[in-house]
Amino acid sequence: MTRLRLPAGPRPWLPLAVAAVVVVALAAVVLAALGRDGGRGGGAGLFGTGRAGERSAGASAAAPVRLTVSPAHRATRVALDTRARVVASSGRLRAVRVTGAGGRRLPGRLADDGRTWVSGGALAPATRYRVVADAVDDAGAPTRRVTTFTTLRPRAELRAAIMPLDGETVGVGLPVGVWFSQPVADRAAVERRLDVTSSKPVTGAWHWFADNEVHYRPRSYWPSGSQVTLRARLAGTDAGDGVWGVADRTVRFRIGERRVSVVDVRTHRMKVTSGGRTLRVLPVSTGRDRYPTTGGVHFVLEKTPVKLMDSSTVGIPRESPGGYYQRVRWSVRISNSGEFVHAAPWSTGSQGRANVSHGCVNLSTANAAWYYRLTRRGDIVEVLGSPRRPGNSFGVADWNMSWRNWLAGSALPP
Repeated sequence: MTRLRLPAGPRPWLPLAVAAVVVVALAAVVLAALGRDGGRGGGAGLFGTGRAGERSAGASAAAPVRLTVSPAHRATRVALDTRARVVASSGRLRAVRVTGAGGRRLPGRLADDGRTWVSGGALAPATRYRVVADAVDDAGAPTRRVTTFTTLRPRAELRAAIMPLDGETVGVGLPVGVWFSQPVADRAAVERRLDVTSSKPVTGAWHWFADNEVHYRPRSYWPSGSQVTLRARLAGTDAGDGVWGVADRTVRFRIGERRVSVVDVRTHRMKVTSGGRTLRVLPVSTGRDRYPTTGGVHFVLEKTPVKLMDSSTVGIPRESPGGYYQRVRWSVRISNSGEFVHAAPWSTGSQGRANVSHGCVNLSTANAAWYYRLTRRGDIVEVLGSPRRPGNSFGVADWNMSWRNWLAGSALPP
């Protein structure tokens, strides 16, 4: 190799030479890079518009899935009317599973756009729930979120006993009765969860008789042939004072033929009608002056082929002159104040002529047996001409109240 000998003295041209060498070196690097890219399929390379640029653009388009779950992870004392909710702010939900005790799944609905899932139905008390949410981003990459929460333990649980029974056929005068297992502090909240529908439309309303008792009746008697449904959607209902509903109930019943019996204490007769037709006019004996039969509209509560009647249950000592303790046949109860339509063979001589009972409607054994077989719960018994006004006893309170006063007993606006 011939060594380049540089002349001695000042060298003003040296920076230009170094710059030229740098430019040549950079050009060589660029050519090598272009050659490598071209060998794999080519592209613009230097300015990021080849495959490396495509990966960068795809990563920015497929934003990571962001999931919001409520109740919050590890939340406690969650109210039973809370709805579990999962929201995807990017990407889409594929599935959400919320399970409680024993792996029981909480129902829910996924929105059509795949962004939101919301549970349906009430939460169980004192239960730990596990939420599993599966989602994908816009590029199809999966994401899973797992959270838990625990519901509150009520001070007391609210349940309901209901009249009539599911599947029962009843008379036109039977109200729907609901008796709660606990006093209800928030009557409005509970009443909103009691829904009555009828196949033959009626105007009806609820009336509270106590904190644990509410009745529903139409403005006038039920139409015969109606199919009536009560849906008591109490699960997840906050009844106030730490009491929560924990179970729903549905009762369906049918209204039978309209049967109305009119008892006239002055003529000592009972006219029995069915479907607008008079079936029989029976001689009766009603309450004596000291124990008059309650006037007004009654409805049949129950019937018993043999009833043990005890005067002490209505305030008359057994050993007193007016006391009694005996078994009575064909007894049809028409109030909770001790009044029945029943067989009274001991008063047959007075039936049709005088009132000698302790408040019941006395019939002969044959007539009582006939009436017993005919009647059903909810049939109407109307007593005319009695000096004793109806009170708040079950069986007489419902239909002897004006519609205006009935509406005033609701916890909701009419």
